[in-house]
Amino acid sequence: MSCPECLKFPVPTSNYAEVAVNETMQSELHRCRTCGQLIKTIALDHGVYYLSPEDAREQFSGFDPSKY
Repeated sequence: MSCPECLKFPVPTSNYAEVAVNETMQSELHRCRTCGQLIKTIALDHGVYYLSPEDAREQFSGFDPSKY
């Protein structure tokens, strides 16, 4: 579940760490530094997508949720 900081994504950027990139999908995976929620953004899309660790692992090759 996302916290109040996640609902403000992407401001301020210091609250989020970029943890993976999927160049094929032109998307980035960020982690909220407050609660650990994984957040996906897609280039040219203003939407924010909240992912489970399992979904993030499927969509971002090389992403290991145990490291976060």
